[in-house]
Amino acid sequence: MRFQHYDLRSHFDHWQDLVIQQNFLQIGFTSWNGYLRLGRGLVTCKITNRINASMNLSIDSVVFEQEFVAQAQVELYLRMLEVDSQAGVAIHEAIATYDPTQAIVLLARRDREVQVSLLQNLKVSPADCYKQVRHRWSEFQLEATERNRAE
Repeated sequence: MRFQHYDLRSHFDHWQDLVIQQNFLQIGFTSWNGYLRLGRGLVTCKITNRINASMNLSIDSVVFEQEFVAQAQVELYLRMLEVDSQAGVAIHEAIATYDPTQAIVLLARRDREVQVSLLQNLKVSPADCYKQVRHRWSEFQLEATERNRAE
């Protein structure tokens, strides 16, 4: 597994920046909803479609599945992805020290590539993302089970 790490702010490829920009409210919603239900943890985004040079990522959507992994389950999740132990220590440290009201620990993966980032100094807090998504639920087309968990 590839893990880019410098102060847990990965050098995100172009597609990763756009995935975050295009889906930030959903990512923030998942982060805050997960924190309210399970405590600290990380948001995972698994890219499910192929991204190639012919895609115009400012127009084309990237299809992904997201979930919140609670801090107690992160070790098992990282082992499943075969993340090396040194990277795992850095991820655990980020989860233990981030401010859930102002930051998000995000693990993005595509095929066998894994990158982790600490999103902080956010213009919209995870709690505000949560409120906006709940208020405009039909725009986000999240699974019904996710909405039930948010209620």
